[in-house]
Amino acid sequence: MKKQEKRKPYVVPRVDATVVVLEQGIAAGSASVNPGDSSNPSNPKTEDWFDGGGQNSDFDI
Repeated sequence: MKKQEKRKPYVVPRVDATVVVLEQGIAAGSASVNPGDSSNPSNPKTEDWFDGGGQNSDFDI
């Protein structure tokens, strides 16, 4: 006697396409970023950096 093979049913291949429509220009004028202060908005405020620690500290690497 021959063994009967159990076959899975055939599943037809399916191709899906998703169309995404993007709206451009909505947020183009919504935000305004000024890096500086109110007296000079085009130049950011800079300060000297001071590190109170020393070179002989313990570091985790």
